[in-house]
Amino acid sequence: MTVGSVNFGEIEKYKYQILATLAVNIIMFSHGNAIGWLAPTLPTLQSEDSPLTTGPITIEEASWIGSIICVGGVTGSLTFGLLVNRIGCKLSLYLLAVPHVCFWLVLIFGTIVPHLYIARILCGITGGAVFVVIPTYVADIADNKIRGMLGSLLVMNFNGGILCGFILGSYLSYSLFPRIIIALSVIFAVLIFFLPDTPQYYIRRKKDHEALNSLKFYRNFKATTKEECQEFNEHLANLKNQIHGSEDRKPTKLTYQDFLKPAAVRGLLIGIGLMFLNQFSGLFALVNYTVNIFQASGSTMDPHVCTIIVGSIQLLGTIFAAYLVDRIGRRVLLVTSCIGVTVGSYALSIFSYLSVTEDLTHLSWIAVTSLSFAIFLGSFGVLPLPFVVLTEILPQKVKAVAVTIATCSLPMMAFAILRIYPIMMVDLGMYGTMWICGGITAVGAIMIFFFVPETKGKNLEISEEDS
Repeated sequence: MTVGSVNFGEIEKYKYQILATLAVNIIMFSHGNAIGWLAPTLPTLQSEDSPLTTGPITIEEASWIGSIICVGGVTGSLTFGLLVNRIGCKLSLYLLAVPHVCFWLVLIFGTIVPHLYIARILCGITGGAVFVVIPTYVADIADNKIRGMLGSLLVMNFNGGILCGFILGSYLSYSLFPRIIIALSVIFAVLIFFLPDTPQYYIRRKKDHEALNSLKFYRNFKATTKEECQEFNEHLANLKNQIHGSEDRKPTKLTYQDFLKPAAVRGLLIGIGLMFLNQFSGLFALVNYTVNIFQASGSTMDPHVCTIIVGSIQLLGTIFAAYLVDRIGRRVLLVTSCIGVTVGSYALSIFSYLSVTEDLTHLSWIAVTSLSFAIFLGSFGVLPLPFVVLTEILPQKVKAVAVTIATCSLPMMAFAILRIYPIMMVDLGMYGTMWICGGITAVGAIMIFFFVPETKGKNLEISEEDS
């Protein structure tokens, strides 16, 4: 049954779910800073004032620094996808902080280019891990009414961190930036200490008492009536049945046949398709190559200012998405987002095509507006919601592994798009590149409308028979 959005009067009921989600997303905000660090720092590394003892980095070295993060992304996704069900979300959260802290330490003490390669691989491992562990954790603890909003906080904190990284990287020294942000990891570790693991993890380990206390904590359960106690007990029983099956049969091990069931196949295909759309919409590449695109448009704005503007617009879009996702639904936002990205991409493509033969420098605001429109609408759905929808459309039994598979595909796609995007810009021009990206999101809107189910307020407890 679909449930409406939560009222402010019900915040007390969900306060621990909200606070826990904010706490775990501190590491996501910090990781966003790690991603945002590169854009404003790369020109410094390429200049004569490079802080490295080896001097300015070459274009080839800069290319590897940019793309090698994807190697770490695959490693992080695979490793933590296997770990999260075995050791639980809480310990996984602690472990993913290790490569993240090491990333900042390498930046602080690194002096040569290979140190930056190592740092970016560590950054990728953290990124692959957080996009597996945090969505799984939030989906497990969140009530149906606010699950979409809490899931959207993942990308909101990520984009907020990127914006913070853009600003700090532009105006702080190379050595001061990491020394400030590394403190967030300490705050994260302290707050996570006070959170119990998810009820689902304790149930898998047959720790019924811990599961009961965990569910009470995250539901802020303070029964005052017999009906409330009965509803709570029924929910706990449903969780146990969902994970272990009925009590007259033993829990079954995960096999490849579980992934051949209709719900699992459908969910995995949708998840990978949304990850493809997330990357090949061109939005991630647009953020990485904002300076080049603004220069191609004839804009005379300062590149650092352009980067901050793009980061601000992206964050604003995800804030709107978090507000709307449990009010109008995931599918509506995804379709609207795809249409908006298509319009913005085509507008930028047309402007770029006309600027080849005409001097349109005085109209460069059109290019800025088109790019900003595409990124803003993309931040409504194409960028944040694939991670939300992915954890909602998969049967519980295969969720952790399936999320890992879909999430592992993301850095591979990111590597591909970051590699081919500059080549497309040269061979096809900006107009050809944006036309292709706009076409992809146009097809994406149609596919989402017909094949992606609405999960707003739906119960996540998919039975074994249904899967």
